[in-house]
Amino acid sequence: MAAEPQVYEILAQALLYPDAAFAARMQARVQAFSVVPAWAQQLVDALSGAALEDLQTEHVRLFVNAYGGAPCLPYESVYAERQVLGEVAQEVAALYAQWGVEETGEMPDHAAVELAFAAQLARLRQVVEAREDRELARQTLEEFERDHLRAWLPGLAADLRVAAELTFYQALGVALQTVFGVKEASGRARRHAASADDLFLDLRV
Repeated sequence: MAAEPQVYEILAQALLYPDAAFAARMQARVQAFSVVPAWAQQLVDALSGAALEDLQTEHVRLFVNAYGGAPCLPYESVYAERQVLGEVAQEVAALYAQWGVEETGEMPDHAAVELAFAAQLARLRQVVEAREDRELARQTLEEFERDHLRAWLPGLAADLRVAAELTFYQALGVALQTVFGVKEASGRARRHAASADDLFLDLRV
């Protein structure tokens, strides 16, 4: 069953690169809930006292670049096809185009992009007046969550729980599993967690 738009929105926000307004945006997302889920509150609580530079470094290590490869590359193609920009990326890009979604500058199968699309469908389901349009948005969202989000985000969540060092990203793994289901971590994430001597290459320099 598809979730409310606030669920997709806060998870999408959490997967973006943290900037100076990151914590404030996360707090605003939580306040949008009428009843705050425990996992969402835990995400915000985990930001308390966390240094922005530490969050940025951890984000890059997990999702972008690390010695030996990032353990949690946030792309559906990586989990579904073991490659970047695979067929699934083209598939979701075509779906976005059908719904008039503009390109974001990020790969179409990035977790945050897929979640933002799901949030848009969830909001359309609430606000469009024509019954057939509401039904189309509902059906598309349910199919998108079944065929995409629930098909790979549990794997990303499991990898996060194994590879993340900061409490915030561990909590993000828990949040994704709570919403989309549980799956075992990949060998890539386990190798990263087992290797305490891995070197980190910061591409922001």
